[in-house]
Amino acid sequence: MGLTVIHNAVPTTPSNKALTPESAVARAKDMAPVLASRALEAEQLRRIPHETIDELQASGLMQLMQPRRYGGSELGLGVLMDVVLELCKGCSSTAWVYSNLASHSWNIGQFERQAQEDIWGENPKNMAATSLAFPCGRATPVEGGFHLTGRWPFGSGVDASTWMLVGAMTEFTGGAPERRFFLIPQSDYQNLGNWSSYGLSATGSHDVEVKGCFVPHHRSISAETIASGQNLPGAKLYENPMFRMPAFAAFAYVLGIVPLGTAKAAVEQFTQSLRQRVGTYTAIKVAELSAVQSRIAEAAACVEFAESVMRKDWLDLEEGVRLGEYPSIETKLRWKRNVAFSAQLAVRCIDTLMPAAGAGSLSTHLPLQRQFRDIHAASSHIGLTWDVHASAYGQSALGLPPQGGMLL
Repeated sequence: MGLTVIHNAVPTTPSNKALTPESAVARAKDMAPVLASRALEAEQLRRIPHETIDELQASGLMQLMQPRRYGGSELGLGVLMDVVLELCKGCSSTAWVYSNLASHSWNIGQFERQAQEDIWGENPKNMAATSLAFPCGRATPVEGGFHLTGRWPFGSGVDASTWMLVGAMTEFTGGAPERRFFLIPQSDYQNLGNWSSYGLSATGSHDVEVKGCFVPHHRSISAETIASGQNLPGAKLYENPMFRMPAFAAFAYVLGIVPLGTAKAAVEQFTQSLRQRVGTYTAIKVAELSAVQSRIAEAAACVEFAESVMRKDWLDLEEGVRLGEYPSIETKLRWKRNVAFSAQLAVRCIDTLMPAAGAGSLSTHLPLQRQFRDIHAASSHIGLTWDVHASAYGQSALGLPPQGGMLL
């Protein structure tokens, strides 16, 4: 089982002042150089170093979207995105794990009060990793709750977590199986420690197995309720509209911001590094080569177009929820199409830069090769795969029902 950071219990009443959008982004910017210095170590560990998790906790960033009642700042999706853009300048794997874990605290805030007490009542710094592959789990209703079994892949950040949020198909007598979420403590699951990948190598996205455990009713919620953002138990507890936000609509941004942020960092760092560089064999200033200039222009354009569209869409999502308006299926499909296409633009960005970088950029001590691997790994996630979301959007545009299993 993977090594897990267990923090000492802290009072339920928060002692740290809540972050503002400005202070959150500033703290992320300060952390980026430290993350860069640990990036190679993190890859070798196949997880985020414990010091980094501790520093993210101490900074308050890990509780960015957590309810204030449990020591959080209740800042919204847009602030999370801006923080992740800064963290990507240091380490994309850390940014990926952070984006997942910080957003999961918001999801937990949408559950019943008792579920939140179970997780944060003694320690508000507890975190939950997730795996939302519903067909990988089976749940059976029993008295007081559910009996859950399954094995789920891609539990990013599970090494730093003491809880898991998993999806499973629930078999009700006389009815069709229902997709549901379940919150389970570390004592009920096993971290299989099997993550080994060419990209996002430090995310510790291990498989997690449950051989049979009891989950009380209050730690389960229908996936359709989470998807709609309506009638959420947590929305009755808190005034902040973020707890009414449809989670699946936001899910793509939590993932898609990492390849975008990585591409943006790659363009900035690559451009800066070439201003004074000369060719090893020619002694010509690389910055004076027109081919290099045009590649930088193309890569920068990819990033700017992707960020503009993603930023507009996630702000529209937040504003709609604030006004009590919920997106249609067509709108959700358009947003997911745009995020997936933005991931493709991030891939195009990094693929454009690599030929201009030269053999020296292949060193494991330099960021570009890692950014190349991380962007390709991130864009292969089912939530960002262009073929999946292009097809789903096209089906809708042509009047066909969306394929089954889509997180809408």
